[in-house]
Formats: sequence, structure tokens, C-alpha cells
Amino acid sequence: MIEFVPLRKNQRVELADGSFVTVTDKLGEGGQGIVYRVRCDGGEERALKWFFIGYLNDPKKFYGHLKDNIQVGSPSDAFVWPEQLTKWVEGETFGYTMKIFPKDYQPFSKFLLARVNFANVRAMVDAALNMTVAFKALHNKGYNYQDLNDGNFSINPLDGKVLICDNDNVVGHGEYSGILGKPRYMAPEVVRGDKQPDKSTDRFSLAVVLFMLLIGYHPLEGTKTNYPALTNKYEKKIYGTEPLFIFDEKDASNAPHPAIHKNAPVMWNFFPSFVKAAFQQSFSQESLLNGKNRLLEQDWLNILMRLKSSIVRCPHCGEEMFLESDKATVCQSCKKTVKAAGYLNFAPRANHEVTVPIFNGVKLYDYHVDSASEDFATEAAVVLEKPGKFGLKNNSRFNWKVKTPEGKIFARQVGEVLVLAANAKIDFGNKNIAQVIVND
Repeated sequence: MIEFVPLRKNQRVELADGSFVTVTDKLGEGGQGIVYRVRCDGGEERALKWFFIGYLNDPKKFYGHLKDNIQVGSPSDAFVWPEQLTKWVEGETFGYTMKIFPKDYQPFSKFLLARVNFANVRAMVDAALNMTVAFKALHNKGYNYQDLNDGNFSINPLDGKVLICDNDNVVGHGEYSGILGKPRYMAPEVVRGDKQPDKSTDRFSLAVVLFMLLIGYHPLEGTKTNYPALTNKYEKKIYGTEPLFIFDEKDASNAPHPAIHKNAPVMWNFFPSFVKAAFQQSFSQESLLNGKNRLLEQDWLNILMRLKSSIVRCPHCGEEMFLESDKATVCQSCKKTVKAAGYLNFAPRANHEVTVPIFNGVKLYDYHVDSASEDFATEAAVVLEKPGKFGLKNNSRFNWKVKTPEGKIFARQVGEVLVLAANAKIDFGNKNIAQVIVND
């Protein structure tokens, strides 16, 4: 068997449909093969992933698997999905074309190493939301990713838009690609060899990626894991047989090391209580050892939307911070206390609270004003402040109905501002009602 057939600059490669692409240069190389930049006959540029054929256990089966995925199509625009297969070269090797990442996107690894930073906190939260929504679409379409890790993502630091690559190992529910994943991102039961990857293990891996995106550290690497060399034995222990969350509520033995993980507690305390609770559930011993109580993508969507609408500017120092709806919050930059005047309380979604603090500049999105929407990008309202009172400007597509505690009902048209009075109820439409709660 031919182990690898390298491609040369200006070499023309025939695609399965009989058209050709021309190799222009090399983009990168990984464990599975080399990615080349190619030019289609019509002038468009694409990436061509060309496999190390010795890497594949069953090349012909894998070729068929890719063909099936191409026919079914991408779950969402976030996935850099295989577009066209090549024909076999000498009956032994092949590749497939896909879109090229735009120049504005940066590898997730650069964010983790602090070589690239988000433009603002909102872009970071939007990146988490974009990841979550993409994997919800993947699972809803009947796929498992099976190899989710930091190397799969490229992110635009300006707006948090995400592109997901390495989609050739994606398989249908109940199938197995033969790829287990990276140990630091694999679910403990996969590391232990108890089961093959599936939707549940994908969701564990997603929680790891979200923790690393937001907190900047690995959730299982603390004081107990500071080994001089990460051998296979220790790797299996840390991520498989004896995993322990660095912020476990009951066992602090793997807490962040004060000399090695100085910023981990700072970043942990930067986030509100409901985000901490979500991660404590995701990395509880029940989740780590028994695979139970893992959050679904819908759970994360609701949690992250609550987080996005808690972004404010500290009135003391001007830095961005997350503000709890119903309790005082310490700004991690100036250490002064900030408290919302109150909050808008919506009906829960999937058993998760939906609240928005009443604080100058806080935004509501289509997600909030339309209970059937998961649009987290389109702004629908903004909280405004004047001395002694707060208002909510209607930037949505709908008129609102307001009911006062005394029973008076009036409307607020698009573009108008509603003064937020204690215990008033705002009907955004379709019986999607929020009550104004004033904090003590």
C-alpha cells in the first residue's frame, strides 16, 4: 500500500464530479494529512485535505463515510464541512475540498495562550454561544462529533463568530468513527475505555471547551495534577480514573495551585453564581465518574444568554463586568460593589431562570422578547437610565403591552421608552411576560 502521495505546486487534482483544482501552496499539516490551498477552474480558492492513507484503518469505508456526509450536508454555517471528494489517486489515496478560513479568524489555541484576545467580553460570550448553537445543530441533525477539542475551532476575536474544522470524523448517532479524541477533552468514561464516543461524551467535551474559553484553564488540572511528566499512567488517572474538578465544592484537594494557576481563581470569581453552578454540575463526580447530570446544549444556551445580558460597565472604574440580577456583585477590577436596581424576571426556559438586571446599557435580544426565538445576536431592547429612574427602549419588531400593579394597561410602540416601575408586567407578545422586580 502507498503510505502517502504528496501533491506538488501547480499539480491538478481531479474531483469526483470530473472537475479539477490546482494546488497553489501548503496551508498546514496534522496527524491525518496535509492541507493544501487549491484554486478551482472558476478561480475560487478552497482548502484540500489530503490524507496520510496509512492513518486510515479502512480507506474505502472512510471515503464512503465522507461521501455520505457531503450528501447530507452541513448542520450549520459554523462547520467547515467537506464539499467535494477527489477521485482516488493510483487507487490508494484521496482528499476532499472545503472552504478556507477567512483571515480574521484565529486558532482557539492562540486565545488559550493569550497570544490573541477578544475585543471585549461580549465577543467572548458570543463565541461560547456560537459553539453551543453549532453543536446543538450537529446533534439535532443526527451526528456525533466524537473528537471535540481546542484544535477544532477558529474564532473571530472581534465578534466571537466561530468556524469548526476537522469534520471528517463526524458520524451518525450510534456509529463509531474509530477516533477516541484527545485525552484532555475526552469524557472520563472514554479515557477509561468504558464506552465509545457519543452525544453524551460530546457534551462533556463541549463543557471542557467552554470552561477553557471562559476561565482560561483546564477544569481537571490543579494542585493534584502537577506531575513532572505527563505519562500515559498519569494521563489516565487525571482524565479518567480519578478526575477532580479544580473548583469542586466538596473536595478542594485539586484546587488551583497558588503559584502555577494564579489567574484561575480571579477568572472564576469574574463570573456570576449561575455560571459557576453550571460548571460545578458539569464536572461533578456524578458527571465525571458516572456520566450523569451533564448539561445539554439547550441548557448552555439559556445559561449563556443570561450571562450575555448581565454584561455591564462598572460605574466606578468603567471596566466590563458581569452583574448578578438580585444581589450585589464585586467588580474584579476595582473591587468595589455594584448592585442592579432590580431585574426583569421572565418565565424559566428548560428549568433555567431567565433574568435581566436593570442597569444602564444592558441589552435584551430577540431571545428575550420572543419565547420561540434562540436569536442571541439581534438587539431588541436596551435599558436606559435617568436620575432616579430606568427605562426600557423598544428596539424590537413588536409593540408591547404593559400592565401596572393597579391594573392599568397601556402600550409601548417600537422606538418608544417604557419607564420601569416596580411589579409592572411587560407582555412582549405571545404571552411572553416579564415582571419588573425591584431589589431591596
